[in-house]
This record gives sequence, C-alpha cells and structure tokens, in this order.
Amino acid sequence: MRDKTAVIIIDTGFSRSSLQAAGKIIAALDVDTCRVATGTEDSPYLTMERNADELGIVARDDLNHGSLVLQSLLGVNPDLPVVLVRAYNQNVRLVRTVFAHGRQVKPGWTEAYRTAVAICRERGLASVANLSFGGYTHAMDGTGWESHSLAQETGAGKPGHIVLAGAAAGSGAAIHASWSTHPGETTELRAVQGGPTMYNLWCAADAAAPESSDWAMEVFLNGHLISREMSDHLAPNLWNNRKQVSINVPGAGQVLFRVSRFFKDGSDFGGVHSNYRFDGWVVQSEADAVFLDHKDVMSIAEPAIFPHVIAVGLKSGEYAENQNEPGAKPEVLIDGAGPISFRLPEVAAQVAQMLNEDPALDVVAVRDKLSNKNAA
Repeated sequence: MRDKTAVIIIDTGFSRSSLQAAGKIIAALDVDTCRVATGTEDSPYLTMERNADELGIVARDDLNHGSLVLQSLLGVNPDLPVVLVRAYNQNVRLVRTVFAHGRQVKPGWTEAYRTAVAICRERGLASVANLSFGGYTHAMDGTGWESHSLAQETGAGKPGHIVLAGAAAGSGAAIHASWSTHPGETTELRAVQGGPTMYNLWCAADAAAPESSDWAMEVFLNGHLISREMSDHLAPNLWNNRKQVSINVPGAGQVLFRVSRFFKDGSDFGGVHSNYRFDGWVVQSEADAVFLDHKDVMSIAEPAIFPHVIAVGLKSGEYAENQNEPGAKPEVLIDGAGPISFRLPEVAAQVAQMLNEDPALDVVAVRDKLSNKNAA
C-alpha cells in the first residue's frame, strides 16, 4: 500500500540498533550541524545496511530517549514511514533558534520541523510530529518564537500536518507562579529548593496602556542577596515584546524573589499605567524546587501548551483545574502510567491513521476526533 502519512520524530537522537529496526526512514536531520540526509527516487528509504554514513548524523543518543520513542512507535506500527530529527547537541541540550541583533543566526528544532514537513510535502505525504520533550522556558502563551515558527506549518485551516507533544508528568508540583504588580507596589514570591535551581521570570505589559514604570527584582537565598535585576537593562524579545531573565540560585533552602515597580522620572503619568503580569517558572533543578505562594495550577510544558499543538497527558496526572472540560489542555488524556514520552507514539499512530483516511484534516478536526475517542 502506498505511504500516505509519515511520523516526524524530533528527539535526543537514535541508537544504531533502533535505526536498524526502522524499515522506512524517509529522511534524517541533525539540528546542531544542519545536516540532512534523504532517500532518493530509486531508493526512497534510508537503511543502516545501505546508508550507514548518512544515518550517522542522527545515530547518537546519550540519553537513550529518542531511541525508546522510535522503538515505541515501531511497536505500535512498524510499517509507518518516519523522518528522524536529532534536536540535541553534543552537550545534550535542545538546539533552539539563535538570534543576534534582530536576525536569526542559527536555526533550531522548529526550523528542522519545517524542513521535515517540506520533505513530506515533496513526497506527497501528510505528517504527524511526535514531540516527546518539553520544558518551561518561554512565555507559555503561544506568543514565543517557537510557537510562531510551528504555526507556519500547522494549525486551524492548515490541513495534513499535525503536531503532538507530551504535557509532562502532571505531578501537580507548584513549578509555575503568576501575579500582577502595580507601580509603587512590591510583590514577594517565595520558593524552596533542595539544590541548585534555574528560574525564568517573564514580564508582560498591557499593550493598551503606556509604559509607565520600570521594575527591579532582588533574589535572596536564605536571607542573603544573590542577584539583582533591573528591567531597563533587559531588551524585549523581538516576537512578543516581553522581557525575560533567567536566575541561577545555588545551594538549598528558602528563596525570596522581591519584585518592585516604580514610576519613571517620578511621574505617575496621570494615574494611567500598564498592568504588568509576571510569570515565574522552575526551569531546571538538581533537587525538588517549588513555589510556596502565587502558585498557578497550569503546569503543561511547552510545546504542548502552544494553541496549535495537541497536548497529550495521563488521566492520572494533575495539569490544570479545568483539564477535564471540553477544549482544555491537555486535549488528550490516556489511561495508564509511566513517562508520557513513551506513550505519545500510541497517539501519533492513531493520528497517522486518521490522516491516511483523510489528509485534509487540520489540527481542529484531529483534536475533535481524539477528544471524542478519549471520551468514549
């Protein structure tokens, strides 16, 4: 039977044994080196027997993660054609788009996704992308660069190319905090950590009101000042005009973030001022780290949180208060336990079958079909 849909797996890499087991590799991409290998008209599939050198660009998986994802997919449907994207670098870090002076200087994993979609289109194939990774690094509201980049290929009214992503563990841990601080006010945010932790702080102003104040943030560990940040030292991001700062807090103990806003030039601008929303995320921790106040129950990782990406979680997980309501994220909740990373291929295979039957489906239609199936 002619292939109709390919699964794009974007992950940490792929072991040689997992590549050996894959019978229909259409293409392989390494994001870090920007290398691409594809089959030919005469030999449409890459194999380790014939194309060991070409497949070598993705044949490394220090975390043994992408290998298990690929094996999980082959266990569900070994006949699915795949495009394999190694999106992690030699330091086992996800390769993200790099900008300098307002210009893109190095592509990231989302650009690799767009290349993979283009390869599928050239073959006349629909696609479903399996993103079994996630984190808390951006604005988390769909306005970041990676969300914008994915939306060029998938979304409402864009048929045939669907993206699935894991919604994370759903542990219910307080790793997200959000609040508003008005000019002349100070807000204190407390956290506790068992070891060195990285936090991301985002600030978004209300676009309907003028910029009327700056803000400052002091960070304390066990009562000792370890960092001070000023908003006027931070450049807004090009794609959403938000300011972001990452804070590394060493050691263990009580952490205090003190955020203060103050009027520019001593003026209150006639009482008209922006409503600033602040978001804090625990991004990476060597031991458990959680916020103690201003906790936000939404704990769905990106890219699953993006509006045009279908988030998949576990029915046993705790993601958001409204997670069981129609239209809420995660849109798909599946039975069972274990890391969602290795369950996601089950859903990818379902979506591939949907697109085989109707390649005109867009993300809205696929989401509805999955939600109805999930509720059954």
